[in-house]
Amino acid sequence: MQAALAIRPTSPVRNDLSAIAKQYLESHPHFRGRATGVSIAYDGRNLFLTGELPTFYLKQMIQEALRHVPGVQNIINQINVVSASGVSSTRN
Repeated sequence: MQAALAIRPTSPVRNDLSAIAKQYLESHPHFRGRATGVSIAYDGRNLFLTGELPTFYLKQMIQEALRHVPGVQNIINQINVVSASGVSSTRN
């Protein structure tokens, strides 16, 4: 009986970092209900941010907010800044 207990896998189930990151954003005062234009994906310990935000400030703030997600080593921020005045970081 003890031998059967010893061979159980002990590694925890891997959490979906993108879901955890979305939860972080929903609890953040700047982004609660406002980050609908941002997509989050992960590969290994890297988070990839894509989408559009109206200011460079928010682009940086979202990156900093997600830096504290457990298990994230790198954040690749590919969010485009597109404002109503026509200024954009998108390249054609």
